[in-house]
Amino acid sequence: MPITFQPIELFGGAITANLPSSYADVSNIREVPDHQEIYLDASGFSSVIVEIAERVSDPPTDQEALKFHFEDIVDEHDTSRVWHTDVAQLVRLPPNAPCYTLLATTTPPAAINGNIQAKTPSFTAVLLTMIRLEAQSTDIVVTVNVPHIPGHQEPSDGEVNFEERKFGSLVEDGIKIRDEVWRSLEVRDWGLFGGGGDVS
Repeated sequence: MPITFQPIELFGGAITANLPSSYADVSNIREVPDHQEIYLDASGFSSVIVEIAERVSDPPTDQEALKFHFEDIVDEHDTSRVWHTDVAQLVRLPPNAPCYTLLATTTPPAAINGNIQAKTPSFTAVLLTMIRLEAQSTDIVVTVNVPHIPGHQEPSDGEVNFEERKFGSLVEDGIKIRDEVWRSLEVRDWGLFGGGGDVS
């Protein structure tokens, strides 16, 4: 089924982006930190998190900062693997705001030990995008999380093999969501970052 999107105001409208119409604002059911916006698939387990983070300057390189943000969200007990990193293009942001992306998976200890309980993912695909705003001393981190819960995967997916780029329908949908964020994310109020004007 095609994914339908709708424009969403984030952080009081300071940032806007298109997210799936089926995703619900988690802050309506539980407290969410002020520096985060979390939207959860109302009919599944996937989620989108938009986070305003302090710019990482140590480690110094953009690739190392990307890895830092990924490691920051991974549970210390999970096993993780980064499959792919690349430069991202967010067309509604100033051209001098570099953006990077990675595709990774995390696996909880229970899955490795063969002790998966109900609604415990066998693994979670992570599609992370980092937007670097040097003048605002800020990194915007957008994460699309796609848990694979046994019994909830499409039977038609067959074998999911990241090495062969066989991602399955759940991750393919996650990629579509990430790509739509790339096309639509826009900063409407640069005062959100406390530094005034934009980076252009």
